Formats: sequence, C-alpha cells, structure tokens
Amino acid sequence: MRNNIIPFSCEYALHLMDESKKSGEADYIVFPRSSEEIAEILKYCSEKEIPVTVQGSRTGVGGGAVPFGGLVMSLEKLKGLQAGKDDRSVIAGAAVPLSEISRYVRRMSGDRLFLPPDPTETTASAGGVVCCNSSGARTFGYGAMREFVKRLRVVTAEGRILDIPRGKYFAGGRKLDLSIPDENGRAFTLKAALPSYTVPSVKNAAGYWIREDMDLIDLFIGAEGTLGVIVEAEFSLAPKPPLIWGLISFFPEEGQGVSFAESLKSQPGHGCISMEYFDSGSLGLLLQKQEEMKGTLSWHLPEGFAEAVFLEVTAEDKREMTERIRLIEKEIRKAGGDPGRAWIAGSSRSFESFKELRHATPEAVNARVAENKKSHPGITKLGSDMSVPEGFITDTIKMYRKDLDEAGLQYVIFGHIGNDHLHVNVISRNEEEYLRGKEIYEGWARRVSELGGSVSAEHGVGKLKREFLRIMYGEKSIGEMRKLKKVFDPKGILGRDNIFLWK
Repeated sequence: MRNNIIPFSCEYALHLMDESKKSGEADYIVFPRSSEEIAEILKYCSEKEIPVTVQGSRTGVGGGAVPFGGLVMSLEKLKGLQAGKDDRSVIAGAAVPLSEISRYVRRMSGDRLFLPPDPTETTASAGGVVCCNSSGARTFGYGAMREFVKRLRVVTAEGRILDIPRGKYFAGGRKLDLSIPDENGRAFTLKAALPSYTVPSVKNAAGYWIREDMDLIDLFIGAEGTLGVIVEAEFSLAPKPPLIWGLISFFPEEGQGVSFAESLKSQPGHGCISMEYFDSGSLGLLLQKQEEMKGTLSWHLPEGFAEAVFLEVTAEDKREMTERIRLIEKEIRKAGGDPGRAWIAGSSRSFESFKELRHATPEAVNARVAENKKSHPGITKLGSDMSVPEGFITDTIKMYRKDLDEAGLQYVIFGHIGNDHLHVNVISRNEEEYLRGKEIYEGWARRVSELGGSVSAEHGVGKLKREFLRIMYGEKSIGEMRKLKKVFDPKGILGRDNIFLWK
C-alpha cells in the first residue's frame, strides 16, 4: 500500500491499547518519519475517509489512543530534540519523552532551567502532553502545560503543514477569521464560530479550551489530536529554584491533612510548588507494599496515621527555606499533626525517595486491580480526575467517601490537593462492583459540574469520558465542538469519537 502504510497484524498488538487498558482494532498501521510524510498520509486518508488514530507513547488513560478501525499512525520516529533560538526554550519532536527533555534541558542549561509541569508518567511524549494539556504536582506552583507551549508544528487532516507560534494568530471575539501560510506558502483559511460555553476557572483538560479573542495555539492544546496532528512543540523553560526541598507530614485523624493543606494555601510566603494528599486507603496500600517488599524500598512509612500531605518547598537560600519550614510546621501543629514526626528531604537522594513514594500509590492500585482482573476479566481500574473550585474540596471529599462507603467499595483518594483536584481510584473486586462504581462516578460528574468544576482536570476526555463531558457542557456545546472540528477536519478522520462522537 502507498505511503508506507502496512496492513495491521498481531505483530503490532500493543498498538491496539493505551494505559486505559481498553483494546480496539485496526486495519492498517504506519510509522512516518517526517512532517511531509505525515501530510501525504493524511491527504490520502482524508480522500479515502479512513479514520486515523494518532499515537505517541500510549500513556494516556482516557482511551484516546485506542483505535476502532482505520489506520494507526504511530509517531514514535519523531525524536528530534534541540535548543530554541534564545536558549530559554526547547524544541521537541512529538515522540520525545518528558524524561529525555528534562535530561537535555539540565545539560543544556547547566541545571539552571527546567520545564515545570510534572506529569507522573515521565515516559509521556511531547505531543501527547500538549494534546491533553497535561499537568501534575507542580501545576500548583506553575500552571499546566499550556502555560509553557511557545510554538507548535501541526499537520491538518487534509495534509497542510502549519507553523503556529504563540502571540501571532487570534480569534476576534468568538470567531476565527484567519489566513495562515502553510509550509508551501499557500494560505490556509480558517472561518469558524467558536463554541459559546465558558471554560471553568479550575484545573481543566476537558474539551476544547475557548476564550474571547483567544490565541489560536491554545485551541490545539488539549484538543486531543482531533483538530490536527502535532508533530513538533517548542516549550518555554523557567528558572529552576536554587533550593527545592520535600516535606511529608502525617496526621492521625481524617480531615486534618485536608485542613492543613487548605490553611497553608492561604498563607503568603509558603513557597510550595506542589501539595499532594494521601488518604488512609492510600497509606494502607503503601504499608502493604512495604511489607511485601521487605526493606527493599527507599522509604519506610510509619503506621497509625489517617492522612499525609507531601509538599515541594522552594527558596532562594537556606535562610528563606528555614523561615518557610517554620511556617509549615506551625500549620501542621495547628491542624493537629506533629511537626517533629514530619519527614524533610533536603538532599536530592532523599527527595527522590519522596517522589517514589508519591508515584507508588497509583502503582499499588494498578497492581491490585490487575490481580483482581485475573478472576474477573471484565473489570478495570476506575479512576476519577475531577477538580472543583476553591473552597469546595472538603465537602467533595466527604461526598466521595459517603457514596463509596455506602456502596461497600474499596477505594483510595490521593493527588493534587493544592489544585483542589484529587484522584479517586475504586479497586473493584468483581464486575458488579465495577458497574456500581461507574454509576457513582457519573453522579459525581453531575455534582462537580454544578459546582463549576471540571470532569477531567489533567487526563483528558478520550473515548472513556465522553458522557462526562456531555454532562459538564450540555448537548448544545457538544454540537458546537463538533461543528468546529468539521472546519479543521471536514471528513472527521482525526481521533474519530475522541472527546465527542463524530456523528
């Protein structure tokens, strides 16, 4: 077949799924090596109306990289990496993992600069984190990936290669009326109405990001590859703080850790760039893992605590760090914790062990679900990704616990409490519990949306949370998104049925 397109076979079975653990099917697969090759492939697929599922490192949990027929386009060959012109940015091909970008930036800048967004999965690709407007723990201090995308190279569904820098192309109110030169100098004309909904003012990765007079580049960020194929991204870098310490505080009673985080956020000068929460279920799973691993881990949790909060604290020098730690210790004591039992990491080695502890929580959940899945193949991990406006997190946690306890489900709650965004993972033991959990999650989507929150704060919608997005914005808004997509992708070949159903 033309354009190096290969008939799909079992040799490529891994390309039928992503980290959502959902599996699909495909007719063809292709591994392009350049923007020009991608343009030719998309032009051909558009003419033949062949759906195209674009894949990077397949670390997403929303099912967006899972194909359901058509062509799989793996961008794994797009691995270019270089410094930007001003040495304050880095240019990465779509398939370059975040871990490689971080290493390159450390070498390039002498460890003076870094890319602040800190998604848990460091093997996520540059194109993927732009497509989902990914974020992580440090979003509390720095914002999500959108804040650091300086330029994108995009291939449209009909094979036009566009260079889109930040600050050059803007909507007029809620209308796009633009003429953009493609790589060959031909005008790519955009005339479209932008959706009328209001994007919530919380951490958000649900649906198209819309604003009055918005910068065009922001439309592609978080669009999950439905408007064009991102083949290259230039990221702005930030000065790295001279000192970054870690601190973990443990609390004996439920609610104390939440109170601590909420109070600390209101204190000027705390210096925190992340605030991460662990409930009793999370700590229980980690203690079980600790027992199973028998001293081989880099951390050793104390027993008898109901909650914990992990902070990353920055400072210009040790004097300032000392002042900030004293402030934090005062807040720990006020919330009912014991600052004398808090862990503090000032060295890079101990700090990394703290981050390993943070990442061990979802890993422990995944291991437990995988074990249950052996006896009940129909289950998978249920994980929420909802954020709420400031001031609502305490009541939201109470809602989570009440609904799950009444349903008799096993669960853990952890994550980004600094951004009022926590992950609730249900560990289903059979198919009945899995269905019960899904029903509860849908109820939460309604309640969180009513508060002005988001049904997806960082993972995107993909194929698995389309109903949540409909609940959040309503059928009219979904229709407006669909019309906007048709302007960029008239045949609907890109990421078909991601975010919303094409027809």
